[in-house]
Amino acid sequence: MSKKNNDRNEKISDNVPLSFYFQWPAMQLGNTITGLIDGYKNFFKMDVNGLKTMYLKKSKLMDQRGNTQQCVDFMEQAAALDKNDSELFYELGIAYEKNQEIESAVQAYQKVIALKPNFAKAHYRLGILFIRKSEYAQAVKSLEEALKFKTDSAEIYFRIGQSYDRLKDYSKAIVNFNKAIEIKPDFLQVYKNMALTYDSMDQHKEALKCLKKALEIEELA
Repeated sequence: MSKKNNDRNEKISDNVPLSFYFQWPAMQLGNTITGLIDGYKNFFKMDVNGLKTMYLKKSKLMDQRGNTQQCVDFMEQAAALDKNDSELFYELGIAYEKNQEIESAVQAYQKVIALKPNFAKAHYRLGILFIRKSEYAQAVKSLEEALKFKTDSAEIYFRIGQSYDRLKDYSKAIVNFNKAIEIKPDFLQVYKNMALTYDSMDQHKEALKCLKKALEIEELA
């Protein structure tokens, strides 16, 4: 660097008060704090719908990342903002299921049903959870409620059949399996389950027919 430039820099430095060098970090920190304060101001200016949307987006992001606990945390914050939003509590139930919080999921779905009795998906999910808990009579009750609002669901008939099979009410299981097949003739899992039910009834020819049908479906898949 030339002597001329050095002299120029020295003059500039001489013109800057020493206190500036001590105040500069504090000034930078002040800008950061100001930014945070502005962020908080914007946060508190949000209405309920804005906050719900924010929490739902964060929950979805955590779900995509596989962070089920944080997904639940954000969903709980969203649900706390509106205790009358049945869709919100349904999504909370799904989040609880993914986080293996079965009892909390049951309560969430029951809240959905209390808010909206014809919410078929909530009745169905509740039925599935009761199957997982081996509470088959309760499962049948919930699934039959779901069926009232979604009468064309082969999946619901299948799950009712499964539940009756576990209750050893084999005749009702077969009735529901057949209804599932009427709606969805190539429902592989129904034929497999129905074969086992017929076998439990000592109707081995019928069981064999179901197994053959299951093999045909698998070959075509």
